[in-house]
Amino acid sequence: MADPGNTGEKYTHGYHSSVVSAHAVRRANEAAAFMLPLLKSPARLLDFGCGPGTITIDLAEHLMPDGSVVGIDSSAQVIEQARSTATVRQVENVSFEVNSIYEIGYASESFDAAYAHQVLQHLSEPVTALNEVRRVLVLDGICGVREVDWGTTAIWPQDDRLTRFIDVYRQVADRNGGDANAGRNLKQWFGDVGFSDLVVTTSTWSFSDEAGLKWWGEQWAERILHSDLATRALEYGIATEGELAEISQGWLDWMRAPGAFFAFTQVEVVGTKR
Repeated sequence: MADPGNTGEKYTHGYHSSVVSAHAVRRANEAAAFMLPLLKSPARLLDFGCGPGTITIDLAEHLMPDGSVVGIDSSAQVIEQARSTATVRQVENVSFEVNSIYEIGYASESFDAAYAHQVLQHLSEPVTALNEVRRVLVLDGICGVREVDWGTTAIWPQDDRLTRFIDVYRQVADRNGGDANAGRNLKQWFGDVGFSDLVVTTSTWSFSDEAGLKWWGEQWAERILHSDLATRALEYGIATEGELAEISQGWLDWMRAPGAFFAFTQVEVVGTKR
């Protein structure tokens, strides 16, 4: 995600290896499925809060031969990883920059389209960010955003440790200035900015097979101990080290439990600049 370097924004997840490796498996055919049919070459696209760039590079491939993509993020670490991945994949119509979503620095009407995946939920001023995105779009340009809504989470079997995880996550996000339930607010935010012709859709992430349970459970078992989520939970006095260790074990026990299941809702909005 992108944040303004000097305004005190805090990215809830941070850039621990457990976070970046999880984000690096995301691909456009899932994360941007709601927007891909609307993107045609030779469009110029801005991916704000691009992270390690796997979705961004997919979008660039989608816009070949004449389109291009610029990916921005506040983290130099993930921008370097994104550049390296683009080189390995030999995708040349994409570039990556350390940049702020609040002040992108491009002239007005520089892009035909903009996209973000799980970014606005971490910002204290999501409407301000969307205003800046709208500024750099051409007339009739489109912006597509996807955000999770943690308040829709369904977990089986029930476990007090995982209920506590959701509570810790929400409290940390709130203290950071973000919104763990951002998905339900997307339509309002787009309307506040003045985007027109809003198209709102939903999808779900769910995990129930062995591979999915292992991937989801193991990453959160590590992230609740070592990522910025853990650091902030301790710093804010939201949880103790002992509680975080219990939550971590709760994820490992959950993924091995008979009937284990996890799901939550993703909200997608596409708006047009008129």
